[in-house]
This record gives sequence, structure tokens and C-alpha cells, in this order.
Amino acid sequence: MNSKNPGCTTSTLCTATLAPSAAQDALAMRQHLGDFLQRAMAGSLVVRLPGGAPVERGEGHFHVGPELFLQTAGWTDFRLPHGTLTLGPGEALLMPPQLRHAEQVRAAPAQPFANLVVYAEAHALTCHLAFEVRTGKPGIRHLERRQHLQARHIHDWLADAARLGQNEHPEWATLQIRALVAAATAGVLRALADVDPHTAPESAWVTKVRVLVQNQLGDADLSVRGLAQQCGCTADYLSHLFRQQTQEALVAYINRMRMARAARLLAESALAIKEVAWACGYAHPSYFIHSFRAQYGQTPKAYRQGHAVVKSAL
Repeated sequence: MNSKNPGCTTSTLCTATLAPSAAQDALAMRQHLGDFLQRAMAGSLVVRLPGGAPVERGEGHFHVGPELFLQTAGWTDFRLPHGTLTLGPGEALLMPPQLRHAEQVRAAPAQPFANLVVYAEAHALTCHLAFEVRTGKPGIRHLERRQHLQARHIHDWLADAARLGQNEHPEWATLQIRALVAAATAGVLRALADVDPHTAPESAWVTKVRVLVQNQLGDADLSVRGLAQQCGCTADYLSHLFRQQTQEALVAYINRMRMARAARLLAESALAIKEVAWACGYAHPSYFIHSFRAQYGQTPKAYRQGHAVVKSAL
């Protein structure tokens, strides 16, 4: 174990949180965001919008909200339910909500892989700078999370842009999509710059765990032990650290996030109850229904009937 941090079994996460280059990575992330914003405002940014049926079973993961990828170098190959899509240097990709995808990355000798990933939901925003952690696999190089009012706007702007891109659209829609992506990117920069000096920043450990949980909610095997292995520490240490900093047990957090995802899918999708259960990491629909009733005081079917969202066409 690491002598400075007895919970660490490898340097995977420990060195990432203490690396002297963290400030340089933070600056680089903001510079890249600014570059993409300028090109979006100038009308030269290419925004890719993949399509496909939401939440189909298969490889990869999905989010209930839209996810923005900004490719700075190298290439990202997205495997989607109905094909593949390659994102090249200088391009943006807006992943629609609930679209399952897997990522494989590529680099050239003089052009290592790097991209930025933006995700916003409720009042929480995450933005991370990714690198090729091992051949073909992306990893988090620098990650920041903010609780900020801009997060809700960023989510809505990207969701509107994703809806505009679902079908063939005229030139004015292309312009509007680019403008919405520009607004979201500016919102990210604003949220990152707006730091409350009276609020202690969340530990990089906890922030990374939150991202890992969100990416793996649909995996029935998601566990504290598995998360600890990915973070390079013991399960006991990770559980202790998470509870210490959030006043919530990590297991309870995972279950709460699964229930929150289930509630959104019930309200915003037409998935069958058993498919919602599967998409939230429950192998048995009966256990999902029991857990949902315990959390919300009603069955998933009753919740859907009372909370269904009517989606208007843009």
C-alpha cells in the first residue's frame, strides 16, 4: 500500500489527485472549451448528431441526459446500436439522451488522443479532459464538478439541440443546433469560473466515483468493491472516504442514483417496466418494483401515470 495514503493499493487515482500538472490540465481544459466556443460562434464548428433507438440492450452505457464530446486530438470511434461513428479532431458530437454507446479511441504518432466530455443534470455539471489510458480505452486525465444553476440550462440547451437533430433538418436547424452548443459551452466556462470561496471543493476521489457510478448504473454487477478496484484503493477506504465527504454511504448513493434514473425513464420514455429495471441495473423486475415502491411510495406503473412528460416538437 501507499505509505502516504494507506487506502491506496495503486497510484491510479492517488497520483491523479496530487499531480503537479493538475493546474496545467485545468488551464488546458478551459482553453479547449474557449476554442470550441469561438469556432461555434464563427459558424465553423462541425456538430455530429448520432441517431438510433434509445436504451437498446447491448455494448456500452447510456445517460438519461445529453452528453457533449469535444474532440481536441486523435479520434473517437463510437459504437452505436445501428452502426459506428468516428469523431475527428476539432469536431463536436452531441450524444442524445438514452442512446447506448461504447467508445474506442485512436491516436497517431504525432497526435495523441484527447477530448473533453461535458455532462449536466439537475444542478450538477461535470467536465473532464480525457486521454488514452491504455490502447483504445479512454480515461479521465482531469475532472471538475460544479453545483451550479448553469447546469440546468446546459442540460436543456443540449437536449433541445439533440431533439433538433433527430430527423432530417433544414439549414436553419443546423444553425440553431450550433448556437445551442455554443450557449452550452459558454455555460460550462461560466460555471467553472464561478467558484464559491466559502465552499470547500469536492475531493477528486469523490468526483471521480460519481462519474464512474453514472457510467455504470446499468450494470447489475456495479459494487463498491468494483469501484474501489477502478480507483486503485480498498473498498473499505473508498466507503469511508465517500461517507466522510458526502455524509452518505456509497451503497446508498448508488441505489439513490438508480432510483433517480428509473424515475426519469418512467416519466420520459416508453420503455416497459422490465426494461427500465434492466436499464437501472436490476436483474429482477420484481426486486426493482419493490425498491421503487419503498423509495417513492408507489409502483413504477403508478408513478409513470402521474409523471409522464409530454414532449413538444421543436
